[in-house]
Parts: sequence; structure tokens; C-alpha cells
Amino acid sequence: MRYYVMSGPNQGDTGTMTEGVGEIRLPHPSIGGVHCRYKVNSSDELITQPGFEAGVQVHFAGEVESVL
Repeated sequence: MRYYVMSGPNQGDTGTMTEGVGEIRLPHPSIGGVHCRYKVNSSDELITQPGFEAGVQVHFAGEVESVL
């Protein structure tokens, strides 16, 4: 399933996520060792627009230190 980042430091990014997963983490674009958390808003439905792959919107939910 495709995701579209709607807010936060990674706004505008897109990618693929496992269906049914409600949260993804992306590396912070300007702070090393930090990931940004993004969650699917439960009120958002699957987005279907001409010219775009169907997907969901994810919204910024905070930052966490990277764990390696």
C-alpha cells in the first residue's frame, strides 16, 4: 500500500508500507540518529485520485532516537 506524508519534516515523501500497519518511521531529513514517526489517521480512508497510486495519508506523530 502506498503512503503519502502530509505533515512534519518528511512532508511530501511517499513510499510503500505493509497494509494494516498504522505507523511508519522515516529517518529525520536533517538530524542524524533520529527517526520521525508517522501514523495513519483513523478518519482517513484510502486515497484514490487519477494519476496517483491508491494509498493512505500519514501524519507526523513525533520523533524517536534511532535504535540500531
